[in-house]
Parts: sequence; structure tokens; C-alpha cells
Amino acid sequence: MGKSKKKNISAANKTAKQNKSVITVETVKKQSKIEYVIVNLFCLFVFTAFAYIAIMSFIQTSVIDPMNYGSEVILYQTDNIALNILFTALFAVFLFKMKKHYDFFEKINIKFCEIGLVAFVVIIGFTWIFSVTSVPAADSYNIFETATEAARGDYSSFIDGQQFYNSDYYGGYSYYNFYPFQLGFVFICEIIYRMFGNASSMPMQVINVLCVAVAYLGIAKITKILFKRKSIEFFAILLLAGCFQPVLFCTFVYGNIIGMCCAIWASFFLIKYFQTNKYTLLIPCGILLVLSTLAKYNNMIYLVAFVIMLLIHTISQKKWQSIAFALAICIATVGSSNLVIMSYEKRANVELSDGVSQTLYLDMGLNESYMAPGWYNAIAMENYKSHKCNTKLASSQAWNDINNRLTVMSNDPDYAIDFFAKKILSQWNETTYESIWISEVKSHSNELNAIGKGMYEGSTGQFFELYFNLYMQIIFALFAAGIYFLFLRKKTNIETVLLPLVLLGGFGYHLLFEGKSQYILTYIVLLIPTASFALNCIVEGKYTKIKDMVAKLKSIPVASN
Repeated sequence: MGKSKKKNISAANKTAKQNKSVITVETVKKQSKIEYVIVNLFCLFVFTAFAYIAIMSFIQTSVIDPMNYGSEVILYQTDNIALNILFTALFAVFLFKMKKHYDFFEKINIKFCEIGLVAFVVIIGFTWIFSVTSVPAADSYNIFETATEAARGDYSSFIDGQQFYNSDYYGGYSYYNFYPFQLGFVFICEIIYRMFGNASSMPMQVINVLCVAVAYLGIAKITKILFKRKSIEFFAILLLAGCFQPVLFCTFVYGNIIGMCCAIWASFFLIKYFQTNKYTLLIPCGILLVLSTLAKYNNMIYLVAFVIMLLIHTISQKKWQSIAFALAICIATVGSSNLVIMSYEKRANVELSDGVSQTLYLDMGLNESYMAPGWYNAIAMENYKSHKCNTKLASSQAWNDINNRLTVMSNDPDYAIDFFAKKILSQWNETTYESIWISEVKSHSNELNAIGKGMYEGSTGQFFELYFNLYMQIIFALFAAGIYFLFLRKKTNIETVLLPLVLLGGFGYHLLFEGKSQYILTYIVLLIPTASFALNCIVEGKYTKIKDMVAKLKSIPVASN
């Protein structure tokens, strides 16, 4: 065989390997009309919501009022448009510079990048939590107190009329008569404190840092299995490395971070199941989703998204195991929470109330607050206390309040639009997501070092606030563009739209129910796979029409004097 023929065969094999590497699920598996219509309808809603946020993030930013910093009062500040234009222009130049080196991204050793990302997050996270040594407060301290006491066999915080942290605020009732769902995270904390000691909350803060690192790896892996391109995963790793808000949030001893980590990996296994139909992948998916909802009950939003996609999978692929799994995870997630509550009731020899219902949270979310529209207010708490922790009676009163609020809004549409617009922007466009605030307003077990002081009082904190604003502008814009490119390139399916559907669920839930910018923090990393896909589309674009237009403009003769 001649050398030229060998060369041709070698080139053909190389091309075949490259084509194989970029095969996506939808090119292998025929997509049903039902799946196509539903996922694209979801994409339309997601694009509308996040295009609005992207546009508004370019115009203004929500910030915590420095004069009312401890009270979380939100201000709406107009951005420096010239600075935003300059930064966007510099980013565009950077993209087109990267375009010249695009082949490099396909050749890079992605395993080293993944390891480097995890190590980077761990180093930054540990440096931060040991620099500020934050002490829990408010709900976080209630959970810390209960978990550490339960680890010693003391259950007095479950009993009405007993002294526990901030007990006066709850009118003599146990904290868990208001929020029994918090016992899922208490259970997780109790295990950690039994293993690593309960002298401080630092073991949970260390777990938080490790969970952020593992969650970031999960996002990188999801990007890999969705788009099967080294360059796209590399872009995702770069964007994740620049996403510091969850890392700074690790000082908060609450279920947000652990719940986020478990939910992301549950999503990974569900996407793998959709791609392979291997039912064994549903086992880790279900276990991780249960852990996620135990840590943070709001992660039921993932459950809803999973069930919707499993139903579509059942109909489009005739995989009846999917509908069986959907039913199983509904039972497991709700049942596990109830089992944990029952176990603590038995151990403490008490019977807890049903707690503040979602109806009361809806009532809270539709009302004004001194912080921002729909943020925490005392309406639900006072209603529940006035009805002596009777959930049914309190919910009935809440429905009356909700109907009155809806009447007010229907009679004044301008007010309603302004209310929800401000509520959206106060959460999604407060670009620190309270990641610095969450530790700054609390006490610290050790004296702050230069890192802590610089972040709280110096130029370091000011730099990060500016950086977060510019970073999130780019992420929101890329995510909205990514949804558009998914539709344009016919890559919308139950795998690529799963995380956007979770985002749509989070957007809708916090639009109506109680809102806070810190609640949004665990969603922002979900923007990154789609944003990375958009970034790749922009960098690898040919732009032939633009080049032709420029060439035509250059060919126009210049009139001589």
C-alpha cells in the first residue's frame, strides 16, 4: 500500500473519531414530537425570563444598602453604562482572540483541568472559612444548637416552653413546631458532629467547601456528557473557577450547599440514564435526590423537574421504568423527610405541629417587606403564632390575605408589574447573593485576619462586588444566548433542558413565594453548562456574512478630492 493511501486512511480515521466525539444524544435517538414541543415550550419561558434578567443586569444592579446592611435592605442602583460597554467590548475582543487558538481547547488534558478546578476551590474555600471563622446565628444557630445537643442526647429544644436560642421570638413554642422540615438538615448535622466533634460549626463549614468543589466537578461532568466536546467543558471549568459566590457562602451552616451538591450529581445520573437507559443509574440518582431534599427542602424543585422529564421519557421512549422511578422518588423524598421528623419526635417524646405551610410562604411572597418586595416579613410568623401553631387555621387566614393581595394587584396592574419586577431583580440581580453578607453580619470566633478585613472593610470587598456584577452580566447573557443556540441547532431535549427547567422552577417559585437573593445562589452554577455551550458557539462561529459585508465595505471606492 502506498504512503499517500495510508495517509488518506489515517486522515479518514481521525475524522471519524472526531465525528464520533461530537455525537449528541439527539443525533442517535429519534426525538418524539411530544418531547420536541414540550422542551421547546420550556425553553421559550426560560429564554424570556433570563433574557429579561440579562438586559436588566446590564442597566442596573441590586445591592444591600450599606446604611442598613444588617437588615438586608435592598437598593436598586443604576449601573455605569460606559463601564459595562467597555467590559463587554473587552470580553468580545477576548473571545475573538481565543478564536485563533480554538484548536488548543480540543487538545487540552481535561482531566488535569478537572483536578485543578477541585483543588482551586478547596484551597480558596478553606482559606476563606478559616480567615473569618464565622459563628452561626438565627435559624443556622437553632439548627447548630439542636444538632449538637441531640448528639449528646439532649432534646430540650423540641419541647414548648423550654429555653433555646431565640426562644422568645417563637412565643414559647419550639422552633420545630414552625419548621419541622429543618430536621432533615439537623439529622445530617448531628451525624457530622458525632463524627468530628461539636465544639464549633467548623466541621460543617469544611464539609460545605468540599461539597462546592464536588458540585463544580459535577457541573463540569454534566457539561461533558451533554455536549461531548472538550472545548465546551473547558469553558465550563473556566466559568466555574470564576464563580466565587458559592465558595464564600460556605461559612453559612445551612443545607443550601450540601443540597446543591447532591442535587447536581442526582441530575448527572438522571441525564446519564436518559442517554443510556441503564436503570441502575436511577439508584444513585434517587439516593442523592433524597439527601438533597433532606438538606434543603426547597430542592423539591428538582423533584418536580425530574418527574416532568421522566414522564416525557416514558411517553417518547416507552420506558415504563421511568414512570415507576418518578413515583418511587416522590414517595422516597416526601417519606424520608417525614421519617426523620417522626424519629426526632419519638426520641424527644413530643408531637410537633405540621409547621408553616407553603400557603403561608405564598402569602409572605406576595406582600411588601422592608427589605424588598416579597422578601421575609412577619406576616406568616404572626399568623401562625396567633392560631397557636394550627396549620389548617393559619392557612385558611393566609388564603384570605392572598385573595386580598391579588385583588389589589388586579386593580392596579402597574403596581403589580413594579412589585414583581423589583422582586425578580432584588434576587437574581443582587450579584453577591449575600455570600459576603452571610458571614460579615455575624460574630467570629477568632480575630479577623487581613483577608477577612480586606473583604469586609477594604478594597478587596469592593473589587469583588464589581467583579460579581460584571461576571453575572456575562453569565446571564451567555445563558440566554445558549438557550437560543440550543433551539437553533436542534439540541433541545430532555437532557439539555433538564437544568434549565430546574432554573425555571426556581425562578417561578421565588417569584411567587418568599424571596431572598441568597436563595438564588445555588441556582447560578446551573447556568454554566448552557452558557459554556453558547461561548463555544460564539468562538467557533465562521461569521461568513459579516466577513462578506466587511469585504464589500472595503471594496467601495473612496472619492478623491
